[in-house]
Amino acid sequence: MEPVNFSEVIAQTDVEMQRLGWTIDQGREHLIKNYGKRSRTLLTHEKLHEFLQYLVSQPTPTLHEVLIAKINFEIERLWWTEEEAWEHLKKTYGKRSRTLLTEVELLDFFQYLGSLPTVEPPTDFDAEYEEFQDFSTYSEESDNVITRISSEDLSQILDKTDVQMQRLGWTTQQGREHLIKTYGKRSRFLLTEAELLDFRQYLASLVSQATPADLSDVIAKTDVELQRLGWTPEQGREHVIKVYGKRGRTLLTEEELHGFLKYLQSQPDPIAGF
Repeated sequence: MEPVNFSEVIAQTDVEMQRLGWTIDQGREHLIKNYGKRSRTLLTHEKLHEFLQYLVSQPTPTLHEVLIAKINFEIERLWWTEEEAWEHLKKTYGKRSRTLLTEVELLDFFQYLGSLPTVEPPTDFDAEYEEFQDFSTYSEESDNVITRISSEDLSQILDKTDVQMQRLGWTTQQGREHLIKTYGKRSRFLLTEAELLDFRQYLASLVSQATPADLSDVIAKTDVELQRLGWTPEQGREHVIKVYGKRGRTLLTEEELHGFLKYLQSQPDPIAGF
């Protein structure tokens, strides 16, 4: 018997997406592409049932597809970019894409990713406006803002504000309180294009004032040491993730950055090849 309760239908779509190995981003992209909505909670009952039927009609993925889905999840957990993943595949397996790996290689890659510590996520005070949350707390207002910025540009701007807030040491509550006080809104997703750009500029001005004068000098010294050791950006990033749980030197505290510099300085010159 077909369920009529809205929350029951959403629960069934959860089950089907899990069966298919879909991530939240995949679900969101499908809704935007096919219905022009960012959330299941913004669909009509008819469209929600249609989405469920679409999921049900999809075949259960193969082991190869399941492994790729799990790898995608791990990459998201580690906050890797596609470029970082590509560099690792090329270096380790000599291949340019996950789809070109054998099942043995996929399993090895998945196990490698699983062995890495979870990276500290960006400050996220937009969580209550996530697209696959309980529909009773979702505001339809969020479906009508920031429409002129492309998804790629929007992602870059949000990433920059994430980094700036982390450098300032802002908590989720501080970020939300500033948005409410300044723009009367609880989430960056509810800001207009002009407001989001203004917020980014405001954070940048605070960062420039708060950054210790010698911090850029320390980063420059680590650049020199990395070049001396012949480290690639990926090697430096992997070390920072492994030791500090962060994706970049700009996210390190002053103490951590000095510790990283001392570590690099303690390493001997590499033996020249021929």
